[in-house]
Amino acid sequence: MIDLPQEQLETVRRILSGHVHGAEIRVFGSRVQGNAKPWSDLDLVIIGNKKLELGALGDLREAFEESDLPIRIDVLDWHSISSEFRKVIQARFELL
Repeated sequence: MIDLPQEQLETVRRILSGHVHGAEIRVFGSRVQGNAKPWSDLDLVIIGNKKLELGALGDLREAFEESDLPIRIDVLDWHSISSEFRKVIQARFELL
């Protein structure tokens, strides 16, 4: 379960749908581990067929920053993180 109010989850999904197509989105970190605080960020990783273009990732991050979400959204590209970090994410995540 993703520890985030439904309204905020819907906002996250709406923003993602405008920027990310044909990719798997995984939520990881405190929001799925059950130890999130109200101010905890939401950690997302995008798993597509290839590395995201820097501009596309920047546009997505900007959309989250400009949204009315009261928390920070951290967005990572699967193809840009280390294999060690991938293992950490694979150990515990939820699909969005």
